[in-house]
Amino acid sequence: MAEQISVVIIDADEESRQSTKILLKEMQQVKIVAEAIDLSRGYDSVKANQPTIVILDLFPTVDHALKLAARITQNFPQTTLFVASSQTIPEVIIRAMRAGAREFLAKPFNKDELVNAVNSVIRWQCQKMAEGGSGGKMLAIFGVKGGVGTTTIATNLAVNLAEHSKKSVILVDLNLQFGNAALFLNIRPEYTILDVANHLKDLDSNLLKSVLPKHSSGVWLLAGPNRVEEAEAITATHLEQILKLLRSVFGYIISDTNDVLDELTLKALDESNLILTVFTRDLPAIYNARRCLDVFQHMGYDHDKVLLIMNRYASNNGIAGEELEKSINYPVFWRVPNHDYAKVVSSINQGIPIAIMTPRSKISLSFNKLAEHLNGGVSNEQEEIKRNLKGQFIKKLFFR
Repeated sequence: MAEQISVVIIDADEESRQSTKILLKEMQQVKIVAEAIDLSRGYDSVKANQPTIVILDLFPTVDHALKLAARITQNFPQTTLFVASSQTIPEVIIRAMRAGAREFLAKPFNKDELVNAVNSVIRWQCQKMAEGGSGGKMLAIFGVKGGVGTTTIATNLAVNLAEHSKKSVILVDLNLQFGNAALFLNIRPEYTILDVANHLKDLDSNLLKSVLPKHSSGVWLLAGPNRVEEAEAITATHLEQILKLLRSVFGYIISDTNDVLDELTLKALDESNLILTVFTRDLPAIYNARRCLDVFQHMGYDHDKVLLIMNRYASNNGIAGEELEKSINYPVFWRVPNHDYAKVVSSINQGIPIAIMTPRSKISLSFNKLAEHLNGGVSNEQEEIKRNLKGQFIKKLFFR
């Protein structure tokens, strides 16, 4: 049985709050831990209780409420946000989705709709309790073109996940010919992915960890081959077996992939729980991002599997955010700021991840928050539930 579901209600209307409480109290596993009549007190209640669910009414000011919604989902990634409103126009629903809401509930509440939404979270909790034997979670960092910063993102994300998740994390360099993950961590590996491929039958978890280098941050590294021509010896079958082995040993597998959709890259993407698709705000990268998203759609990848990451983001440079999302017809999941560029270059040259070198810089804090978000929602078991919830959201958007 799932643990008790804690709920915070943020609603300025007394009658509405009481109606919500009556419906929730009919569910045995639900406990209302706090309620608030304004946004400021609501945030304090969420911070103090860190509940399983927040039900946030957008009345009376939609803009302010959606800012709070985004703040809650950013700072408390383990909390599920339900947004409620009597305004069911598509614009409001889309904005709620972008703010991180998992459910949009039309008011007055339909009892079955609210119960189904809460039950989906209960099922999620049950799956999380059972996920211990499911193996590690794999995140593929894929760049739409060369030079968009995939290795910087992969290394710093790995460092932050090692800190936040308290799970074992391995960074795998799958740019087999010209990968630089070892340089970014200032590691000279004695053994590479080629050695692992050649000795798969002999390796177990203890032996694997004994031969792979471990960075001071706690991140393990599986480096690419030492010589360019050695990359040809790695096959898709090798990679599938290697990833299976890594999943049995590590909590997170972060793969820094090639930017070419060859057989090995496609195998890595297929095996991944999430694909972080990295682009920058210049025309060639935007053009390639759209093309890659089309390919992923044709391959049957769910929207919840493909997350669009904008690197080197600056509000005063390049195509405006809303215009960009319309042009590629896909939401940007995360924006890594274009701050401290000189320090980023210095960190690369020194082999010290920027997350360690300047942990309070804007870019480091962005990587930190990204890791928190991803640590809250990349399990295999959660993906089906997320797809169902996404489907419910789309139905509300187009079929009301």
